[in-house]
Amino acid sequence: MGDGGMTTASPRAGQAARRFAVGLAGFTVAVVICALVLPSHEALTAIRAANAAATMVGTVICAWTASRHHGVERWWRALVGVMLLFGAVIAVPFLLRVAEQGNAIPEFDATVLVFLVPFACGLAGLMLYPSQPYDVTIRGPTGHHDRRWLLVIVLDSLIVTGALALLAWIIILDSLVRPGTRSSEELYSFGLTTVGVVQIVAVVLVLAFRRLRRPGGLILLGLGQFACIFPLFVQIFTEVRGLTDYLRLFDLGYVVGPPLIALATLLPTASASAPASAPSVLPADADLPEAPLRRPRRRWWQAALPYVPLVAAGGAALAAVAGQRGLTVEMCGLLALLTLTLARQMVTLADNLRLVDRVEEDQVALRHLAFHDPLTGLANRALFTDRLAHALSRQARAPGRLAVLFCDLDGFKRVNDTLGHAAGDELLRLTARRLRAAVRASDTVARLGGDEFAVLLEAADPAEVARRLTDAVREPFLLAGAYYVVRASTGLAVVEPAAGPVNAETLLHHADLAMYTAKAQGDGGLVLYSPRLAGPDTLAALHAALGAAIRGDPAGGRLVVDYRPVVELVGRTSVAHEARLTWHHPTLGTVPVDRMLTAATAAGLAPALDELLFQAACAHAASHPDAAGGPLPVHIPLSAARLAGQDITRQILAAVDATGVRPQTLVLKLAGTSRAPDLHTTARALRRLHDLGVRISLAEVGTTDTIPDALRILPIDMVVLHESLIAALSGTLYDPATAALSHAYLTAALRLGLTTIADGVADECTAACAHDIGCRQASGRLFGDWHPERPGVPAETRPRGQPQPEGP
Repeated sequence: MGDGGMTTASPRAGQAARRFAVGLAGFTVAVVICALVLPSHEALTAIRAANAAATMVGTVICAWTASRHHGVERWWRALVGVMLLFGAVIAVPFLLRVAEQGNAIPEFDATVLVFLVPFACGLAGLMLYPSQPYDVTIRGPTGHHDRRWLLVIVLDSLIVTGALALLAWIIILDSLVRPGTRSSEELYSFGLTTVGVVQIVAVVLVLAFRRLRRPGGLILLGLGQFACIFPLFVQIFTEVRGLTDYLRLFDLGYVVGPPLIALATLLPTASASAPASAPSVLPADADLPEAPLRRPRRRWWQAALPYVPLVAAGGAALAAVAGQRGLTVEMCGLLALLTLTLARQMVTLADNLRLVDRVEEDQVALRHLAFHDPLTGLANRALFTDRLAHALSRQARAPGRLAVLFCDLDGFKRVNDTLGHAAGDELLRLTARRLRAAVRASDTVARLGGDEFAVLLEAADPAEVARRLTDAVREPFLLAGAYYVVRASTGLAVVEPAAGPVNAETLLHHADLAMYTAKAQGDGGLVLYSPRLAGPDTLAALHAALGAAIRGDPAGGRLVVDYRPVVELVGRTSVAHEARLTWHHPTLGTVPVDRMLTAATAAGLAPALDELLFQAACAHAASHPDAAGGPLPVHIPLSAARLAGQDITRQILAAVDATGVRPQTLVLKLAGTSRAPDLHTTARALRRLHDLGVRISLAEVGTTDTIPDALRILPIDMVVLHESLIAALSGTLYDPATAALSHAYLTAALRLGLTTIADGVADECTAACAHDIGCRQASGRLFGDWHPERPGVPAETRPRGQPQPEGP
């Protein structure tokens, strides 16, 4: 059956079809009036003349539309045009015979064989009408077309064919095959009836089992062909029943049939919006695109259409066998149809049962998806919370030991960043597998999100189980072809049998505090919750409060950027400002910088603090000019370990772009070079910034946190001597060894052409000593202590969503 073709139909075709439909309606009304008003002979002549005119006009329209299309679109129009052409050739002699003899019933002799040609052309045009198999997108679990659908098509086709054949038998054929001598006229009538039944069967099957781009066109084509066949059936019925005439209105089929067929050719089968050069269908071996949902009404009539002939045939058969005894042909045909219908319904029942099974399977899958993590297959937060609530309810009725364990992978981000997300997902799956293997089947292991896991334990010794879980995670993981060791920080909260009522939220909070305490310790260990962990000065509490402060939540306190001057020792003029981030805790007051940085690093909040500091310091530099009117340089502290990532460079450049300050205004005060994982990687990151004009100072020179190799490897512009080194040069703290070390550093810095800065200068004696050993600049209480630029972080430099802090 045709699947389409290229078309050049324009939107005007739709307008032409509408105009033609209006004309057809008027033409039909006029013919009906003639059939009802005129005398019998005149009415018959008018109808035959209208039939001849309609077939001629239809032939012209089919030829015109076929010439404007290509491929199969042209072929089916041409074939139905040939059908109408033969109809016109037949209609003219019929008209002349009616005009001469006045007989409405033609003689069924050898000349009626000419009817086979239009029937064949009409059937071929119908089968070529562009369509695709109905419900071809229904596929089985393997992705192939379901064979049950083919069985349904076969059964429905047999039902339609059998019903129409039985109907034709009862009405016409039974009279033609009764015992006796058969005339040639009866044989010709039998042949025409059979051909007509085949034509109607084809129309019903195509409408029922083909998916059409424009169903209206095929409906018109089918109705037109049926309208042309129906009067022929009436004439044959009249002849075989020995009648002399029939109702004139039955001949209207000859009049409206050809225009309906012509109207079908006027309708564009391809979408008007599709480009003319695009193929209207996919290749035969290609998958169809997802079809739009079929309207319920169309589904209903397409499903019911095959049973319309069955109902008609059943009623006719019952009427025919009423009062008869024995097994008649009608009874056998009816029983055969009922058997086919029963088989069809059994297939439908099997499909319905299979559909119910699929719905139940989908419901089970959806329920599993709602309560399980799709990546690891573990319980998710919702299921874990539900089971914890049930466990606490049982614990309240029958006291027993209950524990919740929180586990966080310390190296997950590093694996994700260096090996990719696929390796990160594999790490999560392997961790889930190890956690499940280390606990009992009755215990619940869940993934709460990201790299956080939770375990609900009802063991006699939960601490021992927790240690076993921690050891299992510490075993090397095979990721991307290499073995990696990933530690897990684990927190355990235990509810003892003698403990009072505990709600789920409190128990989860206790396990969370214990886990963050273990994470802050940085060794991937296990921490058991105790009340002392709930104090505001614990690392876990500091982490939670610091996160709130970064988000702008007043419950976490305020983050303020403080500044102090860096001065020239000669002249005491301010040449730069040094920035420092200060955290004012709502309970603890001002948190020491070292403690704040420790909590931030352990909790992964250091990047957020760096971003806040960069934005504020750049804005400060842009708004504080030096004596010459240019921006005053600002020294920004930075951990060398942070420079291993690319995000620190992006943060600095983003702050420069946002504030408009020149990169030459920034001085990165680099500390902790001994803790840098790779000093050469740090050097590459610094060189990118240094090439843009950012200057680098090496801080804490003279302490174990700064290694001498940093002067050789890193692009250093300045060195900052630690205050302990400066203090050892004078007064009661004088130390000859430290003084010699200071002179060595200063000599190396001077030979390298570096600017030297003395840090922590508290009095004039220390300032004079620093000047004497060669320091050009200094900072400390003598020249000005730390103070905020304004009460809080400047609005234009706060992270998005952080409100303006209150005053100190």
